[in-house]
Amino acid sequence: MRVSVILDPDTSPDEAKHLGLLAEQFGLEAVWASNYPSSRDPFMTLAPLALASSRIRMGPLVMTPWELHPYKLSKSVLGLAELTAGRANVLIGGPTGVPAVMGIDPKQMVGRVRESAEILRGARADAPLNYKGRHYQVWAYKPTWATAPPPQVWIAANKPQMMAMATSLADGVMLGDMTLPRLGECLARFHAGVAAAGRTGAGVRVSSLVAWHVKADARASVAEARSQLALRGMLEDWYVDSFLEPDECQLVKAKLPAFFKAYKNRSAEIEGVPEAILDKLVDHLGLSGDESSVDRHIERLRGFAAAGLSDVALKLHGDQAHAVRLIGERVAPAL
Repeated sequence: MRVSVILDPDTSPDEAKHLGLLAEQFGLEAVWASNYPSSRDPFMTLAPLALASSRIRMGPLVMTPWELHPYKLSKSVLGLAELTAGRANVLIGGPTGVPAVMGIDPKQMVGRVRESAEILRGARADAPLNYKGRHYQVWAYKPTWATAPPPQVWIAANKPQMMAMATSLADGVMLGDMTLPRLGECLARFHAGVAAAGRTGAGVRVSSLVAWHVKADARASVAEARSQLALRGMLEDWYVDSFLEPDECQLVKAKLPAFFKAYKNRSAEIEGVPEAILDKLVDHLGLSGDESSVDRHIERLRGFAAAGLSDVALKLHGDQAHAVRLIGERVAPAL
């Protein structure tokens, strides 16, 4: 199981370089730069690391078709491939907070992501790309300078339509915030899609974002995990009803504004939600606790690997250097 890390959206280019080189030292697979509404441009964040590193892969996540025309996105991704001598990744997917900031109602998600992926995969140095899609067109695009090995194109997918599309053309599929019951459901879709597309399972990778909150202080870890709960699958029923009772799911839905208020304020206090429910959410939707909990988290990740994940992407928060060292020294070797 390959282990990657996802940087906090507040990470500066200089910090990303140092964290990425540390991750490279430990043999991690990739560094992903978060693309949030108010974050730095992820390509700019990764540029210093691209120039300083020699092995580790890197790329932005999640890029949506609404914020950048796939032609423009292709230029950025191919530029990253050039800077890294062919170690570029990109994760494209559906609605995030970015289209909302732009005042865009993100409709026709599956079709737009498909066309973006097809344009990204079709751009090449030795032949012009002429592409007429329903949503996007590209004519006579021939980046003769793009001679590095092509980027890996990943697609974010959990649900049936997106999964069927992603498995037909992506290099990798990234799930999000998986619990073991939902992981089994998603992997069944993944393998069915790969088979329907006539592709070998070994040729299409499958990862999942997993929130990493492990710290020296268990209380600080749990507080951080609580403050981030609003982002864990946006607390949709599909995620939480595998471990919450029906009445608890209804309460979580009713209290979504309180979860987002806590996220905005970076607070562990979620008004009106009982401690027992918060504990369940923290336990099932991420990895938290002090360093004594790492072995337990490794076993959970081994369960994900046994279920069929080829990769895992651990989402970092807070003291990211501590996290990279702990992941590099204990988690990656165990997986």
